[in-house]
Amino acid sequence: MNKSGKHHRLSGFTLVEMAVVMLIIGLLLGGLLLPLSKRVEQERRTVAQEAMQAAQEALIGFALSTGRLPCPDTNNDGLEDLAGCRQVNTAFNSGRLPWATLGVQAGDPWDQSRSFGYAVNGAFISTATPFTLATTGAGSGVLRVYDGASGGCSGSGQVAVNVPAVLYTDAKNDYGLTAGSRDERENSDNDNCYISRSYSTVAGNEFDDLVVWLSPNILFNRMVAAGRLP
Repeated sequence: MNKSGKHHRLSGFTLVEMAVVMLIIGLLLGGLLLPLSKRVEQERRTVAQEAMQAAQEALIGFALSTGRLPCPDTNNDGLEDLAGCRQVNTAFNSGRLPWATLGVQAGDPWDQSRSFGYAVNGAFISTATPFTLATTGAGSGVLRVYDGASGGCSGSGQVAVNVPAVLYTDAKNDYGLTAGSRDERENSDNDNCYISRSYSTVAGNEFDDLVVWLSPNILFNRMVAAGRLP
């Protein structure tokens, strides 16, 4: 009887120990998972930035070869869609980056089924008249980028204006639709203005989009150096 009682006491103590160990493991894992998720997110953002830089180089290469920039991909097949592409400086065209036309990798780090967003001024995509050093957008065709500091696309927060093209990604979360972030709504409203600012998860001020733009100075300098302009 004493042996049996001792056996039950030892078994009960072992179960308690196991419960304590499992609790400790759970707490440790809980503390580790958040930093791990942050590291994964940062790695994805780094990969995305590198891919967008590669896409910019591909856009310049396309211009060096053809004298123009490509139209966006509007049916998600990776190819530029010339049909319906407005080739005037008073219009911009938006859709997805034509990755197959450019010969770059498809998808972005958060969703391989989508490619980067792409907007381009109509003056730079003309199949009839290659752009020149004097080519600029006009009116609603002017692509602009703001830092969001002075309230969306207004005030003194403009960081780039009249750029030939803009690349962007919604990244992990489309806060513009799920949490009411005004700056992310600006990037998804299909107009000619984009917001590029620091990452934030602050409620009401969420932002994880990545936005880059093709500088006209860089594009023109590369074209001149290659003998494609003036």
